[in-house]
Amino acid sequence: MQTEIHGNAGSKSKTKPGKQIPKQPEPRKVQRRKLMASVAIKPDAPVVTTDYMTTIEAAAYIKFSRQFLEGARYKGDGSGPPYIKVGRAVRYRRPVLDAWMSKHDHPADKPIQLK
Repeated sequence: MQTEIHGNAGSKSKTKPGKQIPKQPEPRKVQRRKLMASVAIKPDAPVVTTDYMTTIEAAAYIKFSRQFLEGARYKGDGSGPPYIKVGRAVRYRRPVLDAWMSKHDHPADKPIQLK
């Protein structure tokens, strides 16, 4: 094996000249991001609207994190919105999310006083 010395630092590289270092696999987040970009909705594709949303879609709809919805489901104490589960698939209905958010409406205790 040939050893090369680069620069004055004295660091040694144990690769042969012309041999490439194998590429490390991409992190899972990068792989998922590329997959989601490849299945993005095309501009000319028909849009199908439904009242049933995935966890990610429901979280975006009510401006909460996906982790909040998953944690509320795991707790099972009713702190999160009701959901539908078929096998491993979890879906949230849009009207149920709206009702759950409305249930958490709090009236203002004091009106704002302007000077």
